[in-house]
Amino acid sequence: MNKVYILLLLFAIMSCGNQTELQSEINQLQTQNDSLKSELKKYENKYVFDDVKIKHFPIKGSQVKKGTKYYGEFVFVPDVRDDFVLFGTERDESKQGYEIKNPITLKTEKGDFGAYRFEVDIVSDTTNLMFKPLIKNKLSLKHQNAGYSGIMISDKLIAN
Repeated sequence: MNKVYILLLLFAIMSCGNQTELQSEINQLQTQNDSLKSELKKYENKYVFDDVKIKHFPIKGSQVKKGTKYYGEFVFVPDVRDDFVLFGTERDESKQGYEIKNPITLKTEKGDFGAYRFEVDIVSDTTNLMFKPLIKNKLSLKHQNAGYSGIMISDKLIAN
């Protein structure tokens, strides 16, 4: 009978040691978890983009022919609803730097995901397309995306 009590006592002592080790491991994991949560919280409301996609392409089966209207889409991703794009076909020579003469403001519609639609009359053999994204989102301006605000992006249509 004494052997049973000694075995029970020995088992109880060993299990207390395991609980102490387990509790220590639980505390360590909880600390790591809290630390990771605090790091993730910093990025909760931030836009993080590895790269920016810029593309221009025709829509509605548009062709570049003299005397016709060309319909296109300028895609600028990341897409933020506060942002917009200035568009035009001529550079304003009276201003210093790269400015668009009489720019048209392009905005995305809900669900367009960064697609800014435009149309232009093809009146000569070549038509310049100039786009100038303007970043207005406060969060974007605090981070990397601010570098894309105000840059001039151009393309050229050559009539068939």
